[in-house]
Amino acid sequence: MTSPLILRLRHHGKLGDRAAQALLACRKRNRLVEPGHCLMRQAERTSSLFWIESGWAMRYRNLANGRRQILNMLLPGDICDLQGLIDTRADHSVKAMTAVMLCEVDPARFLQLLHDDPEVATSLLWSVVQEEGILREHIVRIGRRSARVRLAHLLLELVRRQALGGGPSDGLVEVALTREVMADCLGLTPVHVSRTLSELRREGLVVLEAQGRLRITDIDALAREADYDTRYLHLARPDHALDLAGAGQA
Repeated sequence: MTSPLILRLRHHGKLGDRAAQALLACRKRNRLVEPGHCLMRQAERTSSLFWIESGWAMRYRNLANGRRQILNMLLPGDICDLQGLIDTRADHSVKAMTAVMLCEVDPARFLQLLHDDPEVATSLLWSVVQEEGILREHIVRIGRRSARVRLAHLLLELVRRQALGGGPSDGLVEVALTREVMADCLGLTPVHVSRTLSELRREGLVVLEAQGRLRITDIDALAREADYDTRYLHLARPDHALDLAGAGQA
């Protein structure tokens, strides 16, 4: 089975088999952690480097008043955390949302590979550019979009991103998201999230399925309402309904 990291990087379109094998050779070991396990702690020194092989995690910042802002979700194929290559103090925390299989990487070997192999370096640069695009979109989402559009936009993004690593592409959000998690991600209250989600469900745009997972039932309609455009993900080729739904939007 192809690693989710390789599947994701190939959406840049420039990672061949030789380079993929060289990247996978940087692995030290796989490690399974339980839901709620802290993978990286804010303000602590970090020198680790890993990618998510399976499961979901979250990046977040804790504030002095006890409140939390979720910065983004880490899905299979996402790398965490390149800042470990410069052995610095973490400016955020990372916690497992589900059971997570980590693929730990040898930092020295990884750095040497980036130096020696332009194909791998270019693919990893694309990964950084994509994450920057996701964070820019997140700023716009919580700063200028309505609560309804914030929620719709987040669900659409998660559906598209999970497919990059080989996850479902049919509108199902693979992991059940609590109202609290969605609220802390979107700068809303859990009550506001619940009310907004109920609106979308009444209108038939999303449904709640087994184990509390959400499914988008009409991707095109929700994408139009949320003004969703996947160009911020910097994908080399459109291969999902969402890539086409946003095509041509300003």
